[in-house]
Amino acid sequence: MKKVFIYILASILLYSFFRELNAVKVMFISLGLASIYVIYRIPSKYIIATKYPIILLSFAATAGFFLYPKILIKYPVEAIIIFLSFYSITLYLITIEVKGKGLLKEVTALSILFIASSFNLFMIGRPLLILSISISIMLFLFIVGRNRIVPFIAGYTLLMMVFLFIKKIAMLGGGIRFSDIHMYLLLGTCFALLVLGFIGFVQQGNFMKLLAFFVSLYVAIDVLMVVGLKLSCGLLYQPVVLLCIVSPIIGVMLKTEGERT
Repeated sequence: MKKVFIYILASILLYSFFRELNAVKVMFISLGLASIYVIYRIPSKYIIATKYPIILLSFAATAGFFLYPKILIKYPVEAIIIFLSFYSITLYLITIEVKGKGLLKEVTALSILFIASSFNLFMIGRPLLILSISISIMLFLFIVGRNRIVPFIAGYTLLMMVFLFIKKIAMLGGGIRFSDIHMYLLLGTCFALLVLGFIGFVQQGNFMKLLAFFVSLYVAIDVLMVVGLKLSCGLLYQPVVLLCIVSPIIGVMLKTEGERT
């Protein structure tokens, strides 16, 4: 029954992201729901095993931008770069909490991943995405008790904001207009998924539960920053990126309801 509830929440969330429906948007929503089911059927060990390939591909993208800084990146490659940048940090962050390593190793590895991801996002013209990611990382580290790493991420975030200011990149925009019903649906489903993710994390803090909690935390923060603070870049502006980020985590949530990892 809980799986059905999660799937209904996913359907409402995708609908509230896309709002006014047309044939293309219905296709995207259907694709997102189908990908959720596919991820749900994949064994957890294969999802966990994607950590190092995703990190290596993210570094490969960074190296590519160094060699060819003027290369133009458009959909769907842009969405792939964002996916790699986000999940390379996310999967390593979850590993820190599950396995635990020395502080120096944790800070060094996370710093390298954070800087590489920030560089990738800047090169494709989406540097503001790192703000939602960094806030999510800091909150997650605080919740799991890794407070000594928080100042490093806070410092990197401050430097990023200074860099954006120097480059005269506008952080705030006009926002996105919502009807009351769409806004309530969006905020309500984000909050509900965050609560489900947090409950799973508290009950059993394994890799998959932590992954579901962190990504649901990120989605909620990203939506709040766009809706509340009028941030000029976020998941709400990019439907393909939305599917790449949100669909996998809903599939993971469904999986954790019936499988121990």
